[in-house]
Amino acid sequence: MDRHFLDLKDDKLSADSAPQAQLYVVLGNESLSTLAIQTTNEVLAVESWQYVGAGKPFAQIQQDVRSLLKDTATWGLPYGRIQGYLFHPNTTLVPRRLFQHGDLSGYFNLLLPPGDYVYAYEELPEFDAYLVLATEKAQANLYADLFPQTRQRHLAAPLLQYSRELAGTAEHTIFLNIRYQTAQLIVLERQNLLFYNTFPFATASDLLYFVLLAYDRFRINPAELPLTVAGNMLPDSELYRTLYRFVREIRFASPPAPFASLEGTEKLPAHCLVDLLCLKKN
Repeated sequence: MDRHFLDLKDDKLSADSAPQAQLYVVLGNESLSTLAIQTTNEVLAVESWQYVGAGKPFAQIQQDVRSLLKDTATWGLPYGRIQGYLFHPNTTLVPRRLFQHGDLSGYFNLLLPPGDYVYAYEELPEFDAYLVLATEKAQANLYADLFPQTRQRHLAAPLLQYSRELAGTAEHTIFLNIRYQTAQLIVLERQNLLFYNTFPFATASDLLYFVLLAYDRFRINPAELPLTVAGNMLPDSELYRTLYRFVREIRFASPPAPFASLEGTEKLPAHCLVDLLCLKKN
């Protein structure tokens, strides 16, 4: 049920060394990723899969995901810390002044088809806002089983915090993160968040449309402002070539903190691991 995109493990990762390491898991609706890293920022293991059943209701693939985790090299060791994160497109940002704790489902009335969702939220004090998420019940239940001691968290939160640090004092920043065939797009004015959304895409032209739409919406010239990219895009890919035809400069993002790479990752550019390495700062 999966395509194994990454499978890198250091021999130093064992039951003896795991207590001095942390494990971060992204339980997505289209993919699963794990990162084992020591407190010294030495990466011990990275694994990532894209589900063949991506796009199906999570209830139809949850048992396969459970089996997949049991077969991973990183799962089941006695880590000093284990933290899970959800990933799916059903998120929205609500300004603090408009946020109502008791009406989370109301924020999705016009955004989601009818279904069985579990609602949660996370405060983003840097943006004076809340991230509200509607998770398919089967995905939320699996998260609760795997991480019983932790509240629901979504990958969007640490990625938004990372993009804010990335923006610094720049007048505008447009940041794109790609997880297989899902794009997260963030626009900031200095460190103020203007836009965040998640888009599925099937072709490079689809991705180009969403990126240029963000430039156009905020009247930013793609010939003047670089696009910062993280995730599953390489310089020789069709995605890169298509974007480069219309965006003057594409910059690959740097990890949020220095890290010691795992043997085998030297052929994997650091920007491909940015969203996973963001998790260590949270």
